[in-house]
Amino acid sequence: MTTAATVKILVIKFRNIGDVLLLGPLLSSLARADSGSRVSVLVKAGREAMLEGHPDVEQVWVYPPRKPGESRWQYLRRELAWLRRLRAQRFDWVINSTEGDRGALVGFLSGAPRRRGLIRAEGEKRWRRLLYTEPVTSRTGLRHTVVRNLDLLPPGGLTQSRDVRLRYSEADLATVRSLLDQAGCRADLPLVQVHPTSRWFFKCWNDTDVARVIEHLILVRGLQVVVTSGPDTRERDRVARILAACDATPMDLSGRLSLKETAALASLCCLFFGVDTAPMHMAAALNVPVVAIFGPSGAFDWGPWPNGWEGETTPYPRRSGVQTCGPHTVIQMDWPCVPCGQDGCAGTKRSACLEQLSADQVIPLVDQALQRAGTR
Repeated sequence: MTTAATVKILVIKFRNIGDVLLLGPLLSSLARADSGSRVSVLVKAGREAMLEGHPDVEQVWVYPPRKPGESRWQYLRRELAWLRRLRAQRFDWVINSTEGDRGALVGFLSGAPRRRGLIRAEGEKRWRRLLYTEPVTSRTGLRHTVVRNLDLLPPGGLTQSRDVRLRYSEADLATVRSLLDQAGCRADLPLVQVHPTSRWFFKCWNDTDVARVIEHLILVRGLQVVVTSGPDTRERDRVARILAACDATPMDLSGRLSLKETAALASLCCLFFGVDTAPMHMAAALNVPVVAIFGPSGAFDWGPWPNGWEGETTPYPRRSGVQTCGPHTVIQMDWPCVPCGQDGCAGTKRSACLEQLSADQVIPLVDQALQRAGTR
């Protein structure tokens, strides 16, 4: 890139909340490579909070979702009008950071003369390859998502930023403090966030074992616990079952927080304990120690990212088992089939590697994490 004029860059990420958050190091690297770079990002609706307020992002664009009751033709007209507005931005460079069709098409329709995007080494659609001026072949091996995103930087010595950043407002923090006060939170006791749910239940650990960890944190360690979840009714019902099985009484903010408020809550905690889900990545981005339960997913590419990591592969080099990097711990059964990357065993939506993981295996690892964090 040249410093002679402003370079407008659009990065596309049509994936989920955690994916969007972990895009941050790529965005920062692009913004800092050239004082004239202006970086924007395009995401699906509901993911924008992960990058709003990011110091290296000029604008967050949201792809228009189809409205309830809207016909296909109505949506197409609105979609085309939105694409015209995007094209009017006259981006110099578009980077599609996923291997999907829509991102490739939107990048091409943006009119950017330089289009960089991921393609598969084998089985790539020829028409998709032709949409890019700079196709980048996906690299294989045990490589973390943050590192794989950085593969999209062009060669030539661009400065790489390795920190995942997350911003929340003072209003978000004030809301969380008020809710904690109402729940009886004490200022003199450390607080632990427990987030036991995911919208994909095949990633969730046993309810009774989660309850035992909560009991240990409160009754044995003398800590305060706040339980969180997404707003979905199924997730909140699952939290209710966990609390019913628990002999201790944690604070319950399940389903009551926005994404930014969830981040603000994590910032007040000495530890995050939960499953492989977006709030795990949010806590890690805020440098809060994480203990995460993993099942079918690979920790090597989705484990909590330790800010400052300089490696070219992954902080979690084994395919399964208990692994620690920096302040974070991943707990996963060390089985030959793990991680399978499937939605439960043989598509059953139930994961034996999670169902057979016991609280007796997990609690000592939680204690070790608390000790490393300097929590009593």
